[in-house]
Amino acid sequence: MKTLFCAAAAAAILIAPAAASADEIRLGAVAHDIDGLDAGVSGKESGSAINVEYMWDRFDGPNWLLSPHPYIGGNIHLEGKTSFGGAGLNWRANFTDSFYVDFGFGLVVHDGEKEIPDAEPGLSPEENARRIRENSENIEFGSRILFREQLALGVRMTPTWSGEVFYEHLSHGNILSDGANEGLDNVGVRVARRF
Repeated sequence: MKTLFCAAAAAAILIAPAAASADEIRLGAVAHDIDGLDAGVSGKESGSAINVEYMWDRFDGPNWLLSPHPYIGGNIHLEGKTSFGGAGLNWRANFTDSFYVDFGFGLVVHDGEKEIPDAEPGLSPEENARRIRENSENIEFGSRILFREQLALGVRMTPTWSGEVFYEHLSHGNILSDGANEGLDNVGVRVARRF
């Protein structure tokens, strides 16, 4: 976690001078590993996280599908569970002058658990208890690199400020690894500042 936090802080320092050329910077609060959606394992790593994203101007394509915004960003878990950072593309569809929906897709690197060995006969009771505890408290992602899908509903409050509610899912989709794939589902709210 400390390594990822330091990397995120360094990235923020490096990109801060370029903020004037950014299309948008987002900052929000996240409910981490929420119960109920069950696209992941739900509830092993409950807690809160901070979401930070930096989005550049969109590509100049002939339509919205070919004109995504590249972004970097990630989440920092406030209680020491899985944090992640990465990059991807974000597509925006405007419903009205005030409302829009975003779909993002990218890759992230996380500092959570890839695999946790199962309890097995022949090990000490203490080691088996440790493995059972670790498995009940940590998501097994199966890969250090994961896909990140994100869906956000936004409302423009002013020409420069917006508020968003978003959902994100992380997993390797059995494409990046053949290991465990418990996945992670987060829901959050954030403010976005356009430049």
